[in-house]
Amino acid sequence: MVFLQVISCFGLSVVSCRYVGFAVVALLVEINSVFLHLRQVMRMSSMAAGTLYRVNSMTNLGTYVVFRINTLAWMTRWLVLNRDKVPLLAYTLGSVGMAIMTAMNIVLFYRLLRSDFLKGSAREAKKM
Repeated sequence: MVFLQVISCFGLSVVSCRYVGFAVVALLVEINSVFLHLRQVMRMSSMAAGTLYRVNSMTNLGTYVVFRINTLAWMTRWLVLNRDKVPLLAYTLGSVGMAIMTAMNIVLFYRLLRSDFLKGSAREAKKM
């Protein structure tokens, strides 16, 4: 479903030759994907205990905030402020897409925090 939504949003931009800048800004999210995938590769290769993994985790979290959360917030703000300039179909498609992506990113952010940064404190709380 998410794949279909992303294809629909980018497809609308390509077919209508409008909102291309908006679509390009959406691609900024992919900068964080480099560190997210590197994290997964390091976990699969049993490198999750090293310093390099820790540095990648911090970089991943930093790029997550800058390139995912800030980008999605800016895009949502732009869509709301330009509601009267955007046709109903594009506005609906964009709003649904942004809602789906925001929900997914909130869940992913929580899982990253819990997995890489809150696991020590969770173990300490269980010991008490």
